[in-house]
Amino acid sequence: MNPAVLYALAAVLYGAAAVVGQACVEGSAEQIKGNWYCSEVKAITYSNFPGTGSYDKITNMDAATGQCSSEKHSYSGSLAPMSEELSMHFRGPTTLKQLAVYYPQGSSHGKRNALGKSNSHRHGHRHFHEKRDSPIAERAVGDMVVATIDGQVVSWINQYAGPGAEPNTAAAPPPPVQTTLSTSVGSPKQPPSTSVPEPPADAGSQKKESDSDHGDAHGGSGSWSRKAYYNADTGSSDGFTFLNHFGGSQGMPGTTDGGAAFGASLSYASSDGKSAASSPQTLANKMIEDNVEVIVMSDKSCDDGGCGYTRPGGVAYHGFGGDHKLFLMEFSMPKTGKTGFNADMPAIWMLNAQIPLTSQYGTNPDCSCWTSGCGEFDLFETLDSGNFRCKSTLHMAPAGGSSDYFKRPEASTIKAAVLLSGSHHSAHIRILDNSQKFDESLAESVIEAIGKNDDDSTASSVFRLAN
Repeated sequence: MNPAVLYALAAVLYGAAAVVGQACVEGSAEQIKGNWYCSEVKAITYSNFPGTGSYDKITNMDAATGQCSSEKHSYSGSLAPMSEELSMHFRGPTTLKQLAVYYPQGSSHGKRNALGKSNSHRHGHRHFHEKRDSPIAERAVGDMVVATIDGQVVSWINQYAGPGAEPNTAAAPPPPVQTTLSTSVGSPKQPPSTSVPEPPADAGSQKKESDSDHGDAHGGSGSWSRKAYYNADTGSSDGFTFLNHFGGSQGMPGTTDGGAAFGASLSYASSDGKSAASSPQTLANKMIEDNVEVIVMSDKSCDDGGCGYTRPGGVAYHGFGGDHKLFLMEFSMPKTGKTGFNADMPAIWMLNAQIPLTSQYGTNPDCSCWTSGCGEFDLFETLDSGNFRCKSTLHMAPAGGSSDYFKRPEASTIKAAVLLSGSHHSAHIRILDNSQKFDESLAESVIEAIGKNDDDSTASSVFRLAN
């Protein structure tokens, strides 16, 4: 049976837990190629993280059989599991000009060690951002689709055949069948996320929340220190390692052991991101091309044993952990007009680092903690070729995503911040003023401004996660 159908049936059979979301401003909802959009905003906040839960942590990968073992991993903490180490992912067409990671001054997340050798283990995952050569195809017409939107898990029959396909002129699909998905320990594995049903239009459930709902967005007093920085114009990088998924190709570090079940392991990325390299390279000052994915992790090797289980033979580096962390980035997403799988569909997202360190694009979902909710945070993602709207979604337990969107920066770069604030159980994505500097330290007032809701409710969207 099609894996998508199996996932859909699992979600239908094992439901529980009501959810809380955010409604569109009345009259703003628009459906485009199977996905619903509300209003353009400059900031999106995810609040009310549950703080407890569990997922299936990979403990062994058997390359001979393509099978994996796991154990139930319980987590707790204000942002858990997003407080665990995260990797950053950039899919073209995207031009990355600057990237920086900050922590509160005096935190335990100091500057990473010098570059280490590749490890003999690693972690991974398969999710919606399918790799170009992945055997998992896009949803076919007639397939059951299960998706999470505005905190609600729903299912429907897919009728979108993809770019360039003739539209389905049959009768419109019936209203989505709403289901629920358990967020308790022992819940069934979640299906890969795709497009969304229409969210409710309710003028009485607007986006704006008062700042008193969250308080300050910082983890304490004092400035925040920059721990890693990349600048494309100067060709410099400190504290980062650039990776991709070509492990074991042409004798390069990494592995293909386990075949399609695991997918290729992580590898050092070439400067253009299109192939593997024999050692760490700095990302070139050029556009990451369509459907090319570059992964950014720290420069601290997992050889220290601190990453947990990692895929044997793979290249493995630490991600960015902690309850309080800030990512600043400057980027653009040029429109190329290309067609085909993932063409002209740029995306920026984060994963629990265990996902790329094991099996991000394998065909066996039991080899990735993603399916049990270890965490993915879509920051700026276009869902169909050429779209000028970028959506955000949080995949964990509970899952949910704002139906508001950011305008895709096609012509010039923008600066953006992603602030994860453990003190207030919230995560913030904000478009910044172009005057924002990526200095070695940032004043507390800058952090507070990033985490503060706008006075203009039309510029800011708040999505409350279920508890």
